[in-house]
Amino acid sequence: MKKKVMLKQKLLRVSIILIALFTAAIFFVTNMKVTNLVEKSIAAKLDNISSLGLDIIETKYSGDWNVKGGRLYKGENLINNDSLILDAIKEKTGAIATVFLGDEKIATSELDSDGIRPIGGKASSEVVESVLQKGVVYTGTENILGETYAVKYVPLKDRSGEVLGMWFVGMPKSNIGSKDSQILIMRISIVVISVLCGILGCALLMLYVKKFLNDIDTHKVSFLESNSSGNKTQRKVVMLSLFLIGTFFLIWFTVQGFTIGNVVNNLEDSNIKDRLNACSQLGEMLINEMHKGEWTIKFNKLYKGSLLLNDDTSIAEKISSDTGLLSTVFMMDTRIATNISKDDGTKPIGAKAASEIVETVLKQGKEYIGEITVADKKCIEKYVPIKDSTGQTIGMWSIGIERKVTARQIRDLRKAISQISLLAILVSLGAFLFLSVRFVSDIRNYNVCLSTKVSEESSY
Repeated sequence: MKKKVMLKQKLLRVSIILIALFTAAIFFVTNMKVTNLVEKSIAAKLDNISSLGLDIIETKYSGDWNVKGGRLYKGENLINNDSLILDAIKEKTGAIATVFLGDEKIATSELDSDGIRPIGGKASSEVVESVLQKGVVYTGTENILGETYAVKYVPLKDRSGEVLGMWFVGMPKSNIGSKDSQILIMRISIVVISVLCGILGCALLMLYVKKFLNDIDTHKVSFLESNSSGNKTQRKVVMLSLFLIGTFFLIWFTVQGFTIGNVVNNLEDSNIKDRLNACSQLGEMLINEMHKGEWTIKFNKLYKGSLLLNDDTSIAEKISSDTGLLSTVFMMDTRIATNISKDDGTKPIGAKAASEIVETVLKQGKEYIGEITVADKKCIEKYVPIKDSTGQTIGMWSIGIERKVTARQIRDLRKAISQISLLAILVSLGAFLFLSVRFVSDIRNYNVCLSTKVSEESSY
């Protein structure tokens, strides 16, 4: 009895295995990169809350950090058990804030299951070593009341530079809006797209086999001989390889387009808006601490208390130094102060806000967030109404980020996926050709049958 080898089934089996491996490679790389994107978003938001929150405290309470009688003071202001600002930060951002004297909690917005503030709680040894002993910022994750938090500890120093305590901000990782569901959609989409493309690729492969390999059903096949039958079979297997690679490209192109073009873009937009919302809330607190008094318009100029804001970039620069974001102050619909610069270095003072912003913010007194072009820069910005003592909207202030920052992150993600995809394609092509040669060369002296029925009948 002659040995019969099912070339079609073997090549199809190899194709399915390689498609599965290719899909797995794209899935894990995309998942890892998108998870990193979310982690960076959480870290950026945490940094902004930490910087703005600490600045609010230092602006509200003048003087240096100091210790008297075992208690922590900011100037002459006692910080122990003062949770006013800390509670406001939690209310506006969802992040908990704590002040430490040494390694001990002396003021916090954290509440335990009984609604009690854990005053007197201690920081971990790892935090103490980094922040109190080495005087460096510590970031990481902690389990707080059974929930995972992204945390940041900043040393509090006296005038001489000695570390007296720590400023802590922690944000629950579950507090990221719809990001979990978006990531789940991304994961499911990659698998579904890859399976559908794989099925399509295998269907095309089967059609090719049925149409073009029937003529070698009873031919001797050899990759080691130079006869026309061997060369013809080689060409056919190469064509099978091209079909397989085409399937890989189809998976890669579709995943790139749908996952990155849709899910990841939406995810990053959500990250940015979440960050802008937190920064605008704390930014408003900081502005009110920096400049006491009401917003007013006098002699066609905008004032905050006694401060004339026209051409004064103090607010914009302060917000920017804490967050790295763009900021602008408007009197009605006109820009009067900003840290945004044109390509030639000038600032777009006097430029008007877009009509949809005017309608939402100035006329309706509501906040607005969206994509705006400012000084030839595409930005995502949030606009907050400025109201006088009577509640009338007399201006706006905005906070935003350039689109090119997010575009760079998306581009880096595409690059990573493309690199792993290209590597997987090359490896898969080499593996397919190698295994195909092995399969066919093993049956050099045997008949090749393309159907189970023919194989079974010819084996007797």
